[in-house]
Amino acid sequence: MHARTLGRAISLGLLGLCGALPVSVSTAMAQEASSALLQQQHTFDIPSQPLADALIAFAQQSGLQVSADQQLVGHLRSKTVKGQMSNEQALSRLLEGSDVGWDYQQELLTFFQVASQQDVLELGNTVVMGKSESAYQGEALIDRRLIENFAGANGDMTSMLKMHPSVRFDTTQQSSNTPGEINPADISINGAKFYQNNFMVDGVSINNDLDPGASSGSRNDVNGQYNLPSNAFGIALDADLLEEVRVYDSNVSAKYGRFNGGVVDAITRRPTEEFHGKVSAQMTRSEWTEYHINNDQISDEEFERSSDYANQPEFRKLSTRVMLEGHLTENFGLIGNFVRKTSEIPLYAYPGGYASAGDALKHNQKRIIENKMIKAYWTPNERLDLSLALVDAPAEGTYFKANQRNSGFRIDQGGQTATLRAVWTGDALTYTHQFAYKTVQSSRDADSSIHKQWRWSADKNWGNPYRNGKLFDGSTSVEGGMGDLEQRQTGLEYNLDVQALPFEFINTSHTLGFGLEIRRQKASYEVLEDTLGASVLRRSSATGGTSCVTASGLLDSDYCSVSTSATGVAERQYFGLLNSVRAGKVEAEQIDYALYLQDDIQIGNLKLRPGVRFDADNYMEKKTIAPRFAASYDFFGDQSSVLTTGVNRYYGRNLFKYRLADGRESLRWRATRLGSTTNTIRDFGPWTNFGVDESAFRKIDIPYDDEWMVGFAQQTLGMQFELKYVHREGRDQVVRSRANYLGLEAGNDVDSIANYYTYTNAGKSRSETVTLTMSPLETLHFAGTATSFMLGMDWNRTESAQSNYDNILNEDRLNDEDVYFDGSLMPYSELPASNFNRPWTIRLNTVTSIPRLNLTWTNFLRYRGPYDQIFRANPEDILIDGATYENYEVREVPAAPTWDTRLKWTLPLGGSQSTYVAVDITNVTDKVNTIASDTAGTISYETGRQYWLEVGYQF
Repeated sequence: MHARTLGRAISLGLLGLCGALPVSVSTAMAQEASSALLQQQHTFDIPSQPLADALIAFAQQSGLQVSADQQLVGHLRSKTVKGQMSNEQALSRLLEGSDVGWDYQQELLTFFQVASQQDVLELGNTVVMGKSESAYQGEALIDRRLIENFAGANGDMTSMLKMHPSVRFDTTQQSSNTPGEINPADISINGAKFYQNNFMVDGVSINNDLDPGASSGSRNDVNGQYNLPSNAFGIALDADLLEEVRVYDSNVSAKYGRFNGGVVDAITRRPTEEFHGKVSAQMTRSEWTEYHINNDQISDEEFERSSDYANQPEFRKLSTRVMLEGHLTENFGLIGNFVRKTSEIPLYAYPGGYASAGDALKHNQKRIIENKMIKAYWTPNERLDLSLALVDAPAEGTYFKANQRNSGFRIDQGGQTATLRAVWTGDALTYTHQFAYKTVQSSRDADSSIHKQWRWSADKNWGNPYRNGKLFDGSTSVEGGMGDLEQRQTGLEYNLDVQALPFEFINTSHTLGFGLEIRRQKASYEVLEDTLGASVLRRSSATGGTSCVTASGLLDSDYCSVSTSATGVAERQYFGLLNSVRAGKVEAEQIDYALYLQDDIQIGNLKLRPGVRFDADNYMEKKTIAPRFAASYDFFGDQSSVLTTGVNRYYGRNLFKYRLADGRESLRWRATRLGSTTNTIRDFGPWTNFGVDESAFRKIDIPYDDEWMVGFAQQTLGMQFELKYVHREGRDQVVRSRANYLGLEAGNDVDSIANYYTYTNAGKSRSETVTLTMSPLETLHFAGTATSFMLGMDWNRTESAQSNYDNILNEDRLNDEDVYFDGSLMPYSELPASNFNRPWTIRLNTVTSIPRLNLTWTNFLRYRGPYDQIFRANPEDILIDGATYENYEVREVPAAPTWDTRLKWTLPLGGSQSTYVAVDITNVTDKVNTIASDTAGTISYETGRQYWLEVGYQF
C-alpha cells in the first residue's frame, strides 16, 4: 500500500479507546511477549522522523496492522531503528522516550498516552549498554539515558567507552601528576593502534591525519620545535551534544572503512517538538582531589613548587553547558548546544618556587575546549527528511617554559564540521545523501620567535643566580620562544547510502545495501614566521670590550649585552651564531573514493551478510578490496540462542604525516660571527642555507587487519549472555627506517641526507580478544526502584613491537632478529605491546532510578588485572654467547580496582521545569593504582578520590 494511503488508513481516531486501557508500556509488552507475530524477525531501516511517518514505515516493514491517533503521535519524532530484530524490539526502539504506550490485540497495534505521577519526574527505564541492533555481535549502543547518567565526570565521548569490553585505554591516562588536563583519552579497539580508529559524527569522519601518533598522554610533548601534539580524534565532543554513541568493533559492515581498530560514530541530538532548554555548571578542583605522588621521582615539596606542566599541584576545572531546542513550525526544528570546559593550572615560573626580580612568581596555564553546535531539521513531506548541522569545536592549551621569560605559547587544536543530510524514502529504496566539510588543526601561536640563553647579569636578571645557596657564575637567564607553526587539514566529502526494503527470492529474504564515498582532503605544515635561535655565547671582561657597537657602526642591543655578572664582574656577552627556521610550507592533497555493497540474507533461522568494500586514492595511488562476511544462526528462531561468526578485512588510512615530514629541515638557515677583543664586535656574516632534509617521502601500502571471530549469545534466567572471541592479524603497518637498511638509493645531500629516514610497511601485530557480557532482559524492579546493569569481562593479548609509525626499525628489527626479553630470546615482532596492554578487565555498570524521590544513582566498578610493562633495559644491549641482542625488561604492575559513582537529585518545579544537583565521585575508595611507563619502567600513580559537583536547570 502506498505510504500516503496507509497514512490515511492508520489515522482512525482511536484515542478514547486507547486511553481507557489501564495498562503500562511494560505490562503490555510482557503480556504479548509470547505472540509469534511480535517475535518475528525482520530487517528494519527506519530513520528518525515524525512518529506518524515512522509508524507507516514500521507497518510496511513488519507486516503488522497499525492504528494511531494523529493527535497523539503527530507532534512526536521517532528514534532510528536499523538492523535485524523482532517486531517487538523495533517498536520499543521506535517509541523510546515518547511517553506513548502500545497494545496488541486481535492482530492490531494501537497506541495510548502513558500517564505520569504528578510531581514525580518520569526517569524512564535506564539503558546501560544498548543491545546491538546488528544480528552479528559487532555493534554496541550507548544511548542518551546512559550518557546523561554515566559516572565519569569529564563528560567526553571516549569516557563513555570505558564500559565497552573491547576498548582499552592509554595506561598513562588519569595520572595523579596531571589531573588538570581535560583532553579525552586515547583508545585501542581489539589491540589495534590508537590512531587507526574511525571517529565519526553523524556518519562524517572527524579523524585527524596530520600527526595523530603524537596524541597519547605519554607522548604529548608540547616543547618540540617541529612537532606538536595532535589528537587522534580530531575534534573533542562533549557527550551532552550526543543522542547516542555506536561502537562497531567486529563484523563491521562494508559501509565503514579507513580503520584497523573499530568505528565510533557519535550521533548528535535532534530537537524535541516542544520548546525545551537546559543550563548547567560542573566543577572540580585540586582541593577536592587526592594526589598520589611517587616520592622516589619527586618530593612533595618539589611537586608543590612545580614549574612544569608534567606536575600539576593546583588546578580548577569548570564545565558550563547551555542547550535550547524546539520546533518553529510543525516540520522544522532547531537545537543549539554550547559547552565550554576550562582548566586553570597555576605553576611557578621558575624551578623551586624561585621569586625572580625580572619576572612574575607564577603563571597560569590554561586548557579550554569549546563545543558550539546548531542543528536544523526539516521534513517538507513524508518522504524527505533534511538536516543541517554546524559544529565548531576549538580546543586550546596555553603553556610556558620553566626558567624562561617571554616563553608563553598556545597550542590550538580541534576544528569545525558542516554537514547537510537528505534522506529520501522511496517505495522500495531509501536514499541517504550527505555533504560535509571539515577542518582540523594542530597549531602553535608563540609569544616570541627568538630564543636566547644569556648568562645571568644585572641586565639579564630574571634567572636564578644561586646554586646550593651561593651565587653561581654559570647561572642562565633564558628568554624567548619557538615561533608560530600551523598544521591544518581540510576536507570536502559526499556520501551516498542506499538501503532496499527486504524482498523475497527463492525462499530467501534479501536486504541490499550499497553506496559510495568521495572525499578530497588537503593538509599543510607551515612555519608562519622566521624563527631564530641565538647560541655560541661569547663573554669577555669589560676591559676587553665595553661596547655592543658592531664594526659597521650599528648598536647590537638584541644579541649583545654589557653588564655585571652574578659574581660582580663587569663583562660583555654576545652571541656568535644565529640559527633560523625560515617561513615555509609543505602541502599534501588526497582525493579518495570508495564503493561498497552488501546483502543481508535470511534463510529460515540462518542469517548471512556477505559484503565487499573498494577504496582507492591518489595519495599513495593504491586500490584495496576488503571482503566482509558475517553469519549468525538462531537455533530456535526466538533469539534465545544465537551463534555468530565472521571473516573480515579492514584497511586503515595512510596519514599526511608521512608527506608533511619531508621538507622541514631545508628551511634551516644560519649566520655566524667571530669573536672580538676590541671595543667593538663583529657583524654577523651573510645568511646561508645549511639544512638538508632528513626525511624523504615515498609511496607505501595501506595497513590492514584480517579478522575472524566467533560468538554465542544466550538468553536464559531473564539475562542476556554474549560471549565473543576476536582474532586479528595486522599487516603492512607503517614504521620508520633508514635508506641503507631498506636497500634504497642514498640521498644526494642536497635534497636529502645520504642515509635519510623514510616510512615503510615493515610493522605487524597479532591480537586475541575474548569478551563476555551479561545484562538483564528487563529492568529490575524492587521496592519502587528500577535498576539496569551490565557486567562485562574481557581478556586480551596483543603482540606489537611498534607503538606508532615513528618507531625506528634498524636492520636487525627489519629482519625480525631475536631480542632478549624478560630472561629469554624471542623474535622482535613477538614483543608484547607497550601500551593499551592490560590483559584482562572486569567492569560493572549499574543505573538505579528511584522515581518517588527523583533520584538516579549510577555506579561504575572496574577491576583491571595485573600486567607486565615492557621497557628498554639498562644497558640497552646485552651480550649472550658472543652475540649482541637488544635488551628488554618488564616491571610488574599490580591490579587496579576503581569505583566511580554519581548521585543525581532532581527537583520538579511544575510543568516541564526542574532543577537538579549531581555529585560525582571517582575512585571512591581512594585506591592507589600504579602506572608504569614504557620509558625505563618509571612508576607513577593514578589520581585518587576526586569530587565533582554539578548543578543545572531544565525546562
